[in-house]
Amino acid sequence: MHTAKWFWSFFSIYLLLYVANRLGYIFPNLIQFYLSDLLAVPVIATLSLWLMRWLLSQQNFVLVYWQLIFIIMMCSIIFEVLLPYFMERYVSDSVDVLMYLLGGGFFWKVMNKPSVLLP
Repeated sequence: MHTAKWFWSFFSIYLLLYVANRLGYIFPNLIQFYLSDLLAVPVIATLSLWLMRWLLSQQNFVLVYWQLIFIIMMCSIIFEVLLPYFMERYVSDSVDVLMYLLGGGFFWKVMNKPSVLLP
């Protein structure tokens, strides 16, 4: 599947989760607490990839491993260290870091491909 299709699928699922939660719907625990964390890195990394392609004017640009590691580390630090320290609604959870890593692995293996230019 093309990177854009994965991105829009993941973004739509995240948006559905967010809206349903705001409306008061509670999903089963695995979905409620971990699915958005699993989707976070692929969504953020894809946006980063598209921004870099635009800035560099290189449609075949792909992220290198250290850029993806940086995204995973920033998600982990921001959402699992800083926000729980400053805001009570956030809770530090090591399983969330595992979800960021798994999402990053999926992005690396499946989504981080050169752009396919259609004729």
